Amino acid sequence: MNDDKLLIILRDCFTGGYTLPQFCFDNNIRKSLFVAEKKFWQFVWEVYVQFRCDKRLTARFSFVDAPTCEINFSVHNIFSPLKVKNVSEVNPADFDAVIALTAKKIFSGGKVLYLDALTNYFIRKTYVEVPLLNFLQRNPQVKLFLTNFPNINRYKDGREFNAQLKNFAQTMAMLRSADGQVQTPLDKFGYTNAQVLELIGAPDVIANPDGSTAMRDTDENSLRRIHGGKRATVNQPAHWRNKIYFVGSCHHYGVNAPSDKTIESYLQQMLNEHNLPYRVENESQRYFNRYQDIFYNLNKLTPAPGDIVFVWADDLSAKNLPFVDVADAFDPPNDYREIFCMRGHVNELGYKILAEKYFKLLTANNFFRNVELKYPPAPPPCHRYGIPPQFESGAKTFVNADLEAFKQKLRAHKLQVGALVMNCNPFTLGHLHLVEYAAAQVARLYIFVVEEDKSEFPFADRFELVKRGVKNFRNVEVLPSGKFIISQQTFSGYFNKTQLQDAAVDSSLDVEIFATEIAPTLGITIRFAGEEPTDGVTRQYNETMRRILPRHGVEFREIPRKTFGDEVISASTVRELLKRGDFDRIKNLVPETTFDYLRQRFAAN
Repeated sequence: MNDDKLLIILRDCFTGGYTLPQFCFDNNIRKSLFVAEKKFWQFVWEVYVQFRCDKRLTARFSFVDAPTCEINFSVHNIFSPLKVKNVSEVNPADFDAVIALTAKKIFSGGKVLYLDALTNYFIRKTYVEVPLLNFLQRNPQVKLFLTNFPNINRYKDGREFNAQLKNFAQTMAMLRSADGQVQTPLDKFGYTNAQVLELIGAPDVIANPDGSTAMRDTDENSLRRIHGGKRATVNQPAHWRNKIYFVGSCHHYGVNAPSDKTIESYLQQMLNEHNLPYRVENESQRYFNRYQDIFYNLNKLTPAPGDIVFVWADDLSAKNLPFVDVADAFDPPNDYREIFCMRGHVNELGYKILAEKYFKLLTANNFFRNVELKYPPAPPPCHRYGIPPQFESGAKTFVNADLEAFKQKLRAHKLQVGALVMNCNPFTLGHLHLVEYAAAQVARLYIFVVEEDKSEFPFADRFELVKRGVKNFRNVEVLPSGKFIISQQTFSGYFNKTQLQDAAVDSSLDVEIFATEIAPTLGITIRFAGEEPTDGVTRQYNETMRRILPRHGVEFREIPRKTFGDEVISASTVRELLKRGDFDRIKNLVPETTFDYLRQRFAAN
């Protein structure tokens, strides 16, 4: 890679908040000399500005192809001109390190850091370490590992063998131009030429508004099935305890293989065969070195405690992050010549071997359930130029202290809007207690009654019972939940509670839709829910709300349940009493409006 491209990467890292002064500070470089060619004078000026803003360190600058000169961006009228000496006029021994912003060789007494090494460090820091640590700070109970991929150069004659292999472009051009059958590296697996074209080809890509890209969905008959913008993993269980995510680019995506022959699908098959309650997700993209997409995908995850994440980012590692080394997966008795099929890439046999490697790793460590991983703390949020405020000097501020104090007082008068989501099968005094509590905390309360007709009492009756039961609350409005709040579409497990009490259920889609779409529409700032001491499914739903809602500015409050005697009032208890016709006990558990309805409907029976 040439100097210009390396400098572009460094600029990108600067934008991400990691700067050259911070690099020097992290590596205990107190006196640094930067050496560049004159053609890079604009980049040198940018580095100079970073050091002028960050008062912790100072730096000197030099050129290798020019006499002493000045760089003056006088049009900006911000800093004094930068005086630059020729490297021959500077003694490298006076500095802790010489940082070459050029590939030109520099005599520096053996302590020079060249541009390619500097860029690799910045990539590891900005593209891997910082994003992963921030992800772990948001998801502290997740087990995350960096991993790698076997390299063909590891093997004797591997480099020569790799040079003989056709690459993707060559193979695709050969197949497209041929009239008849053409031999391909995937023929031994029984694929036609048309199928080979599909397997090695890149899927259509959609540009998202946030700057990331997503793969366009394919139909069910496609060998590289893509659903919801990600590669499909086959035979995923409907119920699971935890998920295992693979995040990365082409190798984790499974290039050269159909959807049922990727690492993820092979691993899912092994888990199913051993009755292990884990669901594997392929969260990878097809393209190599699209770091931004890797971390867009990572940050879109809503993992639960105990979930496992494997991240492959071009074999990059990060200090203090656990690393899973699978580089030896293709060692003897495996034959790498049977595995590598296009330059640097493998076929489905290789993915199966890797899946077996991950399976042994996971089962040998009991899926890391009893392993306490000590991740380092995440760095502070990026500031201007990535510099903490205490090290800035002379920065102009536009904050009006009196205005900020006045705004803080106004926030105390902001109307709070709350929400309750209830099935009310039927409406009980326990439900009424939740409404009384929540309505007293907010200026307006919306009650969403689950509209899906999957309960003993029809929606129309449940909705009417709630309206009658809360008619005396002036700040309460009752609404149907529609198809997007606890519905078969967003949280199907809610309607199969009996069978799922001991299983892990995923309600994150339902909560994400509420937080990002429903709450902003109505200005909802608080979501209330009753404590759940007995129902495992509802308890997990509460935990999901507790984890996800605050990320989107919605507070979650859990309300203690109302009891009668020593027993929590619940709709399920009322339904059991109805079967026995025990209306004397039911009268103590439901409002008068519900009791009248039940007696009219069931007493005659």
